[in-house]
Amino acid sequence: MRKLVFGINYRKAQILSLENQNNIDRSYSTYISKGFTYYYNWFDFAGKYNTAIWDSMLEASNLFLESENKMDWRKTSKKLRLNFDLALRKRLNSEDVTSSLSKSVDSWLDVLQLMDYNKQFNPSYFISVLSRFFYPLRHNEFRTPSEIINLDGEIILHHYTPEGNKKYKTPILFVYSLINRYYILDLMPDVSVINNLKKQGFDVYAISWSTPDYYKESSTLENFSYHYLNDAVDKIKKITDSEKVSLFGYCWGGIFSLVYSAIHPEKVKNLVLQSTPVDLSDGGGLVDNWTANLNTDKLVDTLGNIPGGFVNLAFILRNPFELFLKYSTILDGGKTLNDLLQFFWIETWLYDSKPIIGEAYREIIKQIYHENNLMKNKMKVGKRIIDLSKITLPVLNIVGSKDDLVPPQTSKSITSVLGNKQDKLIEFPTGHVGLCISQKAHDQLWPEVGKWLAQRS
Repeated sequence: MRKLVFGINYRKAQILSLENQNNIDRSYSTYISKGFTYYYNWFDFAGKYNTAIWDSMLEASNLFLESENKMDWRKTSKKLRLNFDLALRKRLNSEDVTSSLSKSVDSWLDVLQLMDYNKQFNPSYFISVLSRFFYPLRHNEFRTPSEIINLDGEIILHHYTPEGNKKYKTPILFVYSLINRYYILDLMPDVSVINNLKKQGFDVYAISWSTPDYYKESSTLENFSYHYLNDAVDKIKKITDSEKVSLFGYCWGGIFSLVYSAIHPEKVKNLVLQSTPVDLSDGGGLVDNWTANLNTDKLVDTLGNIPGGFVNLAFILRNPFELFLKYSTILDGGKTLNDLLQFFWIETWLYDSKPIIGEAYREIIKQIYHENNLMKNKMKVGKRIIDLSKITLPVLNIVGSKDDLVPPQTSKSITSVLGNKQDKLIEFPTGHVGLCISQKAHDQLWPEVGKWLAQRS
């Protein structure tokens, strides 16, 4: 009997050992397979990307050789860069390159999952922690002085008191995007949108979204566009004793402002949108197209919050030569101290990125970039369906005609679905950042914006 029991146990041990060995073999083969796919896909993308650069260089050179005037070096250089940039973006926006990039990112996520990727040890979070030490760098003597109002949740509220007597009763609340930090609107005194409107006599407030920790990845679009924003609006109403506020939505902040205005039109006096991507029905820019073709669910499920460096890399890949050319240009002679300072602060802002809250990112990409639900009045935020036709208040839509990050066609059509009859479109001849910091914009655009608001405040 004892021998029989021993024999049975021995056989079970053999079977378990064999199963464990099979599991190890399968695990090993999975590692090999996923690793091979990862390297293959990235080599494939690198090859197609480099081919696109080479072909674009040849096309730009041929266009230059065919041109009549080759003597003016400044004009020649500018034309070469423009031709190359247009040719490269056309090639990088092709289905072949976009599909290859999507597969590469997908296989990268497979490897992270296979390695039991821990969101707590995401390098972006260490960068986020370190970024808090740079707070004094962001809020220095070049920024417009403000009172800091801390609210619950993800909001830091800045209050900018108007110079002299307040001319207009209705305060303005700037609602910024989740991607970069708000101070592009307050870069330096002479190129500060906030300072410009403050000097015109407006009582100005601005939301600065805090740097998220990994465990805050579940904050939703409803949290940002309704709860957090509603807390800020109610706080401002209490401070100013005003019945309504004017919302100013920048980029994705415009999405939050549209959603809030549709839910709470009784609290919003005017709505200003700047470079707000809402209509991707005809495709957007290069980064929009790349983003729309990624597996958003897999990206968020694996990474949690989206690293700021991930987004920055996409911006750099649009045209890597510009990264080097702009540094060589700024080192040329003839630059004033003010030019150098402005360049420094722009570069600081560009790379002072923070992780994007995962769930909010998922909702925006899927509902706007994939399904265009906001324009169809089908966008779901929490339990609400957002109907933009309910927005009957005055709306000013500002777009940059040379904006390649948020192309004009993705913003201009928003007024066609609003329920108001008092909308206005300003299409200004500059790019995404130029709307905020170009001297031409501060001489012409922002006085016009201030005049529009003054007539309704």
